[in-house]
Formats: sequence, structure tokens, C-alpha cells
Amino acid sequence: MVSFSNSEEQEIFERVFAEIPSLIKDKCDGYDELYGYKLNPDDEDATASAFYKKNVAEALILKLCKAYRFQHEEIVSNFVKIMKWRSEFNPLSAAFLESHNKELQEVGILASYPEGEPNNRVVTWNLYGHLVKKKHLFKDADKFVRYRIGLMERGLRLLDFLDSENDYMTQVHDYKGVSVLRMDSDIKKCTKQIIAIFQQNYPELLFAKYFVNVPTLLQWFYDIVKAFVDKETMKKFVVLNDGSRLGNYLQHCPKNPYGGLDVKNTLQEENVAEVRPTEYALYLLEKQNNEDID
Repeated sequence: MVSFSNSEEQEIFERVFAEIPSLIKDKCDGYDELYGYKLNPDDEDATASAFYKKNVAEALILKLCKAYRFQHEEIVSNFVKIMKWRSEFNPLSAAFLESHNKELQEVGILASYPEGEPNNRVVTWNLYGHLVKKKHLFKDADKFVRYRIGLMERGLRLLDFLDSENDYMTQVHDYKGVSVLRMDSDIKKCTKQIIAIFQQNYPELLFAKYFVNVPTLLQWFYDIVKAFVDKETMKKFVVLNDGSRLGNYLQHCPKNPYGGLDVKNTLQEENVAEVRPTEYALYLLEKQNNEDID
């Protein structure tokens, strides 16, 4: 349900929401998908029109309004940028069609904690300690970026975007085994790209980001982050040198080694391996496949 702090916010939201069909047509080359959902109800294709869900579209546009502080020009400008990027990058393909290096797949884990605290019920784990020993994976930055964006898109699929208290994601970056002082230049390059893409194209989705088992010297990382991340996002970052303290912030995670309440499961056992695309995303992917075959 859409709610506002004041009438001015509601007016801006309603104005932007009413403009979405024309923006998609005139500024976005007709591309109307965001996180797997259809934003434009005005579609000549009757089959595609059936996938439109107004309540979800409202929730997604409200997120953009919040991200850009209900400033009309900023909302519209960034909406167009996001839609153009999605059209060009094709993150749905990265998430549901493309095959990624098995070594990369060992790094990212999606966990869903239905009984957990609000906003901490969907967690993306990034076990970067595994990657440092496999620096060859970063030689082709594009492959790593497509893998990481695919992981993000599959994580978003675990949200329903209808409950404002539960439609955020939490991220955990585990640096166990990483020596920051010897961080490879290719890894730094990938890090810069990922931060920039997430900051621009996935606004108002992060509840908290925990950096655990972090070496004492992490200055290079914050130098990179500060160049792309706004102050509000930086407030959501928590750095923990001792990974076993994570349970104080994220209760529903494995007790060993993170200090959570889950005694029986390992992180790998909590991984949500099978994630299905939305109905609209599946329609677009099948359409894309048919066009490629033709």
C-alpha cells in the first residue's frame, strides 16, 4: 500500500506515475520492465498487457521517488537512465539465461529468512575470500559484472514489493582470507564497476550492508566507495573485523561462523538455489530467445 509523509510527496508520486507511459514511449525506446515487472499498462500487445500489476508498479515508482527525495526532475532523469541501462545490459538474461563460471557461483549465496527481522529476510552473501585465490576470474571484468548483476536480480525476485517493511535486501560481504594491502588491480576495477552500477540502477533497495572479517586497513575500499555512494547509503554500511559478531545484527544466519541463531544449517545449506523469473520476465526472455532464433 502506497503511503506518504505529506501531501507534497503524494502529488509528486502521482505526477511521476502518470508520466510513466509517455516516458517509456518517448525516452526509453518502449522498454518497460523494472526488476522483472511491467511498468506500462498501455501496450498494443494484449499478451504483454496482461502482465501489468498496478500495485507492484506503484511500489516500484514509489521507491524511485524516495530514492531521489521526491524531486521530480531527478526522479524522471534517473528513471530514464535506469530503463536505458536495463534495455542495453539485459540483467534478466544475466540472471536467468546465461551460464556463469562455476567458481563464481561458489561466491554468491542467496538466503531467505521468512521468520527473520523485517528488511533482513532476504540476504545476499558475497564470500570474497574465495575469489582472491582465483584472480584469473577478474581478468574479464564484464563476465564478473554480469555474474554479480545476475545474482542481484535473482535476489530481487525473493521480494514482493508490496510490503514497505519487507521489500529491502541485506548484503553481507565476507572478506575472510583477503589481504586488502595486496588486493589485485583487476579486483579493484571490478569493484568500481559494481559499485557504480548498483548506485545508479538499484536505488532504495538496500537495508544494510555488512562487511565482515575485514582486515584492519580498508582505506582503499572506502576511497572507491565514497566516489560513487551517497551519504545516506554510507550510513547503511557496518564494518565488522570479527565475523562472529554478525549475529548481533543479523539474527537469522548460521551460528558457525557468524554467531546467528541457525545452529543446524551451514550457509551453503541456506542457499536458495532455484529462483524463477516473474511471469513478465519469463515472457520477455522467451520472446528474446525466439527473436534470436529467427
